[in-house]
Order: sequence, then structure tokens, then C-alpha cells
Amino acid sequence: MTLLRKLAELDRAERWLLIEAAITVPIVRVALTLLPFRAVHRFIAATTLRVRRSRPSESHTPERVARMVAAMAARVPRASCLTQALAATLLLARHGYAATLRVGVAKNENGTLRAHAWLESGGRTLLGGPDFGTFVQLPPLAFRRQ
Repeated sequence: MTLLRKLAELDRAERWLLIEAAITVPIVRVALTLLPFRAVHRFIAATTLRVRRSRPSESHTPERVARMVAAMAARVPRASCLTQALAATLLLARHGYAATLRVGVAKNENGTLRAHAWLESGGRTLLGGPDFGTFVQLPPLAFRRQ
């Protein structure tokens, strides 16, 4: 199935969400390339507090948001698990959902450190569910009011 055909099969709300993801994922990717993670995280935390709706959107579930972010990330070079988790955080906030960014670390066979990021919302893993047998979870990075 071609990309245009898939796009045509989406309903209007899903097309708009895909457009939002098509804008957000590359912006987050570029931000992570140019800026330190701490700066990107602070900006996203501040933005999510400003844009979060009081009620969750009825047209977009967290799973739908995650699916659209993952679909766009597949088309953005080097859109890592961290890129996807941060982009989804912004879109979830825009549609009224809170999210928690989680990061885990593990050592490769050769002893080098590797990391993985995933996103949780409503007690469910939405993006990048880790292999809990290999990653040691760091404290969660929440995007919510203190």
C-alpha cells in the first residue's frame, strides 16, 4: 500500500494528528542535535505545562498519538527512541494527556554503556517499551506541574 493511499484512508482527525507529528518529530530531532538534552527537556516541560488541556481530547487517544509519532519517526533520519518519546510528550500534552519519560541504561557485551528511552501515560507504555531484563531504570522524568 502506498503512502498516499494510507494517508487517504485516515479520517480527518488522524490526518491532522499525522501532520502534527510530521512537524513535531523533525523539530525535536533537530533540537536534540543542536542543544543539550537538559535544555530540550526544560523547554518541553515548560511547553507541556502551557499547552495541556484541562480535559483529554476525545478524538485522539494516547495510543493513536504514539502510533502517529512512530509512523513519522520511521521517516525521519536518526529519530531515536528519545526523539519519539519527547515528540509524543508534546503531542500528548496538546491533546490533554500527561506523560512520563523513562530512561534505562545497560552495558553491551563489550562493556560500553547504552541507553533507551520510553514513554508512559496512564500507567501504560506507549512508545519504546524496554526489555526490563537488560535495562536498569533511572528515576522517571515527569512532565507535570510541581
